[in-house]
Amino acid sequence: MERARITPDLLIRPARASDLPAIYDLFYEIEVGDDPDVPPRPAMLPDYPHLLAHGELTVAERGGAIIGFAGVARRGETAFLSDLFVHPDRQSGKVGARLLRHAFAPHIGRLRFTVSSTDVRALALYVRSGMRPLWPNFLLRAPSAALADALTGGLSVVEAMPNDPQLIAWDAEVGGRERPQDHAYWVREEGGVPFWLLRGSNRVGMAYARLRAGTLYTPDAARVGPVAAQSPEDAAACALVAARWAAEHAPVVRIDCPGPHPALPALIEAGFRITYVETFCATSAPPFDPRRYLGSGGSLF
Repeated sequence: MERARITPDLLIRPARASDLPAIYDLFYEIEVGDDPDVPPRPAMLPDYPHLLAHGELTVAERGGAIIGFAGVARRGETAFLSDLFVHPDRQSGKVGARLLRHAFAPHIGRLRFTVSSTDVRALALYVRSGMRPLWPNFLLRAPSAALADALTGGLSVVEAMPNDPQLIAWDAEVGGRERPQDHAYWVREEGGVPFWLLRGSNRVGMAYARLRAGTLYTPDAARVGPVAAQSPEDAAACALVAARWAAEHAPVVRIDCPGPHPALPALIEAGFRITYVETFCATSAPPFDPRRYLGSGGSLF
């Protein structure tokens, strides 16, 4: 991607490794907002170095300072917009629209998708860019102790070898994207444990529990996902059993669930609470069936 001088004082260009601290500073500032009880600022999250190495990071620079950035994870014929942040003092100045247009320019013709925040300006921006809202995506969280024995699905768990080619192929088939680099990242950087979900001796799903994938506000949380089920009929059981495994290994469990997924009511009934609701947007039919697939959440979906 080439540099673009949008206005005399606004430069949009590919990010460099030396930009990562400024990108993370901007993310942290926007994430905590005006919260009077801000969480401690942790070291650099691994998301952005991974996107720089195995995706695309674009920055908007004015006066030598980074005022916005966008991240895109291109996997096969899909391009997922993982991040689009603009400094609060520079919003409503079309910087976001210019960043988005520049970030997606190499991907015209691919399926482009994202999850929009509740900011109506962001949703309007994505709609104008050609993406359409398809369903709500629910961010769920629960303390493991509150889940007790409520998570049942009648399936057994068999841990898989990291980078198991059959597991990666299963995720690619159900999730619509082949992404071995992300599987390696989940294991290496986020303590990801991959496993198969079996009914009797038959594989009906695969899942990850990532034990070091906490957030600023819940650093000790495990994140469940992706979870790929063979059929919609198996999907709820797969999600529940994966969440149960995570609850046995971490004090807090997080899982992101598409509105159409059959596990949503069961997870809420089990004790999960909705912490946020995003909107899944795409330029055409999504790369996966939301009744069978729970994404990884975070910057890679």
